Amino acid sequence: MPYEPDGLASVSLAMVVIAALLGGGLWALRRVRPNGSIWAPGDCTIIRSLALGPRERLLVVRVGSKHLVVGVGSATISLLCELEEPLAPVASADVKFGQAVRNAIKRWHGE
Repeated sequence: MPYEPDGLASVSLAMVVIAALLGGGLWALRRVRPNGSIWAPGDCTIIRSLALGPRERLLVVRVGSKHLVVGVGSATISLLCELEEPLAPVASADVKFGQAVRNAIKRWHGE
């Protein structure tokens, strides 16, 4: 089979065009559906999560103004109950870590 420089260039150009189209499509999907969610941000949020086993979790989910306790297994998701009072927010690990670093620096400086 003889070497055809025009054939190689056209195949290379086609591969570049396909890669550009795939990249553009992925970018557009991320712009249209941020976080892969069909709901608006804030409609559904995981408030707390507790691992019960390798594939089992207990979740507290906020949907609108309701807090729901949901059990998630390897094959099922079950609503366990609806909380009458919303859970108090928990400080994030970043805030706790930042405060711990500030306290350590103060101790190190002798304040």
